[in-house]
Amino acid sequence: MTPLHPPSHATSGFDSCRLEQTIHGRLQFTGADGVTHGNVDIVRAFPISAPQAAVSILSADGAELAWIEPLETAPESLRATVERELASRDFLPVIERIESISAGEPTGWSVVTDRGRRRFTVAHADDILRATDDSVMVTDTDGVRYHIPSLAKLPVRERHLIDRAM
Repeated sequence: MTPLHPPSHATSGFDSCRLEQTIHGRLQFTGADGVTHGNVDIVRAFPISAPQAAVSILSADGAELAWIEPLETAPESLRATVERELASRDFLPVIERIESISAGEPTGWSVVTDRGRRRFTVAHADDILRATDDSVMVTDTDGVRYHIPSLAKLPVRERHLIDRAM
């Protein structure tokens, strides 16, 4: 494993790691030891509570090749590739306004997100998770997750709707 937070060896080892996209769209990682691994995956350590805090680069068989914490300490080229890859597969619409939530279970939601208007169904109150940082994660019946960054910043009427749904 190539430690990248902070490197326990010379800084040059940190700078010599490379993450590149192949012509087939797959990721290839070359560690400080010079060994290249194909078909690697990038996983956020804390995808909801601290999405930019740390990432792990995993080999095709799931072994951790590198741990980058915090992500901002990675060399620019490595960080840019990681952020581009994560952005391309992260689909987490942010709920900006709640127009309505039906009563009972399942609940029908009508919202405005950062990606436009959405209508979806939430099967159970358990699919609405309130985090300690005042954010809320809502998972619909299709498995799509929606994020509300701050419950306190929503208008009172919208907070009431969420409380009733929970």
